[in-house]
Amino acid sequence: MRSLYISRVVIRNYRNFKDVDIRLGHKQIIIGENNIGKTNFIRALQLILDPTLSDEDRRLDESDFNNTLANPMENDEEIEISIYISNYRGNVAVLAMLQGATVRDNDMETLKITYRFFPHTDDNGNKEYEYVIFMQDDVTRIFGAAQRKYLNIKVIKALRDVEGEMKNSRLSPVKKMLDEYAIDKAELERIAEEYRKSGEQILNIDEIEDLTQNINKRFNAILGNGEHNVSLQAMEVDPTKVLSSLKLLMENRNAADVSLGWNNILYISMILQTLQDKTVPTFMRREKYEELMTRPDSDILSAVYTETANGNFFLDEKITEQQKEDIYAFMNLNAPTYKGTTILVIEEPEAHLHPVNQRLVFRDVIQKSNNSVLLTTHSTHITAISPINSIVHLHSSKDGGTLVHATASMPMDEGEFLDVERYLDVKRGEIYLAKAVILVEGIAEEYLVPRFAELLGKSLDEKGIIICNINCTNFKPYVKLLRCLDVPYAVITDGDFYHIPSGQDEREYHVMYDDVSDDEECGYLGLEIIKRMVTELEINGATPIPDSVAEEDELYNSYGIFLGNYTFEVDMMEHCHGKKKATDIIVGLFNELTTGKEAQKANFKREIEEEKYWKCLKKIESNGIGKGRFAQKLASRCCKEHIPGYIKSAIEYIYEKVDK
Repeated sequence: MRSLYISRVVIRNYRNFKDVDIRLGHKQIIIGENNIGKTNFIRALQLILDPTLSDEDRRLDESDFNNTLANPMENDEEIEISIYISNYRGNVAVLAMLQGATVRDNDMETLKITYRFFPHTDDNGNKEYEYVIFMQDDVTRIFGAAQRKYLNIKVIKALRDVEGEMKNSRLSPVKKMLDEYAIDKAELERIAEEYRKSGEQILNIDEIEDLTQNINKRFNAILGNGEHNVSLQAMEVDPTKVLSSLKLLMENRNAADVSLGWNNILYISMILQTLQDKTVPTFMRREKYEELMTRPDSDILSAVYTETANGNFFLDEKITEQQKEDIYAFMNLNAPTYKGTTILVIEEPEAHLHPVNQRLVFRDVIQKSNNSVLLTTHSTHITAISPINSIVHLHSSKDGGTLVHATASMPMDEGEFLDVERYLDVKRGEIYLAKAVILVEGIAEEYLVPRFAELLGKSLDEKGIIICNINCTNFKPYVKLLRCLDVPYAVITDGDFYHIPSGQDEREYHVMYDDVSDDEECGYLGLEIIKRMVTELEINGATPIPDSVAEEDELYNSYGIFLGNYTFEVDMMEHCHGKKKATDIIVGLFNELTTGKEAQKANFKREIEEEKYWKCLKKIESNGIGKGRFAQKLASRCCKEHIPGYIKSAIEYIYEKVDK
């Protein structure tokens, strides 16, 4: 059952964030460059939900105000952070404890909790700042420690001391999981006594076995195999300290003696296990089992639980989906847990992990876990496989603050972003980490546009601008995504000029404009495709699309969309006409790469001089060359004279966007 989650965050005047209002989903990947505010965004949530913060930790000072505010405390400025919680109705405990937090948001019922840091003047006229955390919009409905037991947040920090927390009896996830079993004290005394006698680990109670199995299942599920063995060893003979002294072993070695990466995976897997929905327990003592067998529809118990040698019961590993639904419904009715929900935050899960393991951890945390998760990352290996609707993008505003955009509320048609997700997976998610993106439709542009930018003195790498070759003309989902995340972009695409010869119905491509008679119908396929995208995405707003081709092209340029006349290669050859150096480079490269004889080389030179560019392109596409190979080679020897005007305009446009 999917858990509740933070569906909206509103932040005003806190640190990087002047005025942020963002909608979120159940699983979110928070990305952005260093020092942009990812940690501050998480900290804003912690001020409300983190049970480990003290009252003093929640009390802010002047340095916590947004830096655009001058003398904020003297001017009585306030900091306000509100969160909205959705999908909470399945949690009985949260419903009971937070019933006073209900509000309507976006036509849906949610819980609203607000942190407010504000000036207060006492009866003697003394002003002092204080904070209050309240529910709904009523400052008298306090959200405090009692409520935080049922709705809270757990942050696994980027600079985490995994080994230290494993050893700490209070912080250890092993100890927290064991506490949930409420193990009989008599059992602990028996273990301690036998341990004293034999000096060996005698942890043969069912609760320990169930816990060990659960840790192993989760750990090996992340890694996608069952080859690793995690076990527990007792280090204390005092029955009151046996549980807190349990030591983790991995392959019969101390966990501290294995790699930092393995320890991180083990730690995250145990945290996930502690947050699992416990409505259906994997272990049940005999007394509880027998009591539940007296309830209606209890046949499901014997169908999914197996008795242990000690007379207790383990949940079977392999049960059907229908049995899962039936046992969940039965337990939810007859033995509800009344436990709260913890929202998990993992800062930079890639720390100390090999790229393959980064992806494995991510797939388990995001794709398999039922927990609500917020995850911050710099890893392209993680962003590459992140669902499109899970991205939260932080970037700088013009005043030096931080803007936040998310895809959770972006409308998506079924299958619309399949190509984008495949591109991101192959390119390792570069598009999310770019300062700006140039979208191109082919491999030739991918090779040559960065080189053209260098020739113009505008290196793309220096500005963090990436080229995204989508290998088609379906720019719409890419533009839609970039607009949603407020990432500057430019589109470079072919004009694909065509005409319809007199007396025919079919379009004919691969002709030059000057070769078409005045009475023939003609047009640009590229313009038609772009017009459709612009209108469907409402990029033009209330501005009508002009009838004039020149005016239409000019309008699209203002939106960052730049079209050639024909295809990229033909436009480049046409631009070189009359420029001997540039033309000679193309001819020389063709002669170097072609498998044809001298006659073909002479024909190519003659045709490019006679402006028969389509014939030249056809020769490049054949004769063992190909457009991609030709462009790759040309990138190392091209000159400014090769740069078509619309490509130059696109580079200048995106450079100006980034500079601003």
